[in-house]
Amino acid sequence: MKSSLAKYRAKRDFTATPEPRGAARVAAGHRFVIQQHAARRMHYDFRLEHGGALLSWAVPKGPSLSPKEKRLAVRVEDHPIDYADFEGIIPEGQYGGGTVSVWDRGEWRPEGDPDDGLRRGRLTFTLVGEKLHGRWHLVRTKGQARKGKAADSWLLFKSRDDAANENLDITQAEPRSVVSGRTLDEIAGDADRVWSSNRPEDVANIVRQLPVGFAFTNLDKVLYPEQGTTKAQLVAYLAVIAEWMLPHVAGRPLTLVRCPDGRAKPCFYQKKLLPGSPSAVHTFDFEDGDGGVADYMYIEDLPGLVALAQLGTLEVHTWGCHAKTLEQPDLMVLDLDPDTRVPWERVALGAFELRRRLGELGLTSFLKTTGGKGLHVVVPFARGPSWDQLKGFAKRVVDDMAAAEPRLYTTNMAKSARHNRIFLDYLRNGRTATFIAPYSPRARAGAAVALPVDWKDLAHGIDPLAFTMASVPAIVAARGADPWGRITKLRQKLPL
Repeated sequence: MKSSLAKYRAKRDFTATPEPRGAARVAAGHRFVIQQHAARRMHYDFRLEHGGALLSWAVPKGPSLSPKEKRLAVRVEDHPIDYADFEGIIPEGQYGGGTVSVWDRGEWRPEGDPDDGLRRGRLTFTLVGEKLHGRWHLVRTKGQARKGKAADSWLLFKSRDDAANENLDITQAEPRSVVSGRTLDEIAGDADRVWSSNRPEDVANIVRQLPVGFAFTNLDKVLYPEQGTTKAQLVAYLAVIAEWMLPHVAGRPLTLVRCPDGRAKPCFYQKKLLPGSPSAVHTFDFEDGDGGVADYMYIEDLPGLVALAQLGTLEVHTWGCHAKTLEQPDLMVLDLDPDTRVPWERVALGAFELRRRLGELGLTSFLKTTGGKGLHVVVPFARGPSWDQLKGFAKRVVDDMAAAEPRLYTTNMAKSARHNRIFLDYLRNGRTATFIAPYSPRARAGAAVALPVDWKDLAHGIDPLAFTMASVPAIVAARGADPWGRITKLRQKLPL
């Protein structure tokens, strides 16, 4: 691959620019990265890992989620793999001088042979990123010069699928870096700070200083291979988000999804405490179905929360009660779980309809994304009802909604009954049933997060898969008010 990077290196003075010199690699990978670049003209650099380098296109207007928008993409020189992690400032006077932000990143999955597609001038692929998802196309424009000529112009555009959106300008709606959570202007204002490939090591050094009473191990272990996210970055995320997450997790029984070797390797569910767990993970006695008593888990504070990350926990699930009041539930969760053919707009409308019905019953409800394509509508209530009473009430609410619109909704959990419908799941309200905790990441490509959101945000339009471990801290910090600020104080009476 010597010739692949020769043009890249010839244009740069590596004694003056912090950009990586890079070396071509033989190992095949499928990373993609989109870097917003405020050079002489603002543009977005779209890069696909292939053949040991990053194939690169400059996209002046950036990507669009609308299949109607075909964006010009000019093929430029290949870049080294290390460039995928580069975020910072290229000094003025150097080639491409200006500020660079890692706007999106993840995995690309080509259809067919990419080399053949490059020769023919048509690449079709799926993106699994933190902002971009679904099927995309890169097509060389007719009559344009080929390699070695003055220009190599292509068109980048979206396929019509569930990830398409003709109303959302994704570059305007999601301007922040998926690495640092900063805007381009904020990066430019911190000229001494360059976020690059050594960032995980920097985070690990900070994490080791947390006052948690135990030692972290294997902080450099990669847990999300698509993004290269390490255990240190997971710990850091939980430490930053603890102020918002703990009110909804502390004291509640936990079920964990542990992936000690990363999300792409075998994972397992855990309810009972296992040997070797940090002491910050507490236990309570729980009578299991065999008549025995087992040590089930809960946490109370920041050391407990980051201890879950030390165990390789990628998902935190909670019960609808507290460990000290096991037989007194206090939280109802109704899950809108759509069939893959159901568009996001219908899921949002279903959540609003559920909110309206609960409101007619005198109940205030709260909203949470799930880290997937569903939504949770959540109702806090005063202790008193039994588990059977709670489950029965939840069932009546969703049964009535499904009966009113049987073409849109079902309460039958069978996959065959969900065809083009939304499954209204009330079963999370049974004793020992669980639901994904607010602010918990998911063990899925993209590291999406289950995020509490305001109903107004849903009305204005959101992309739930854009809420990731990388983006959520900045989103939460920028909020004027916590949309779930009242949920732990609200004590409503269920109209049983």
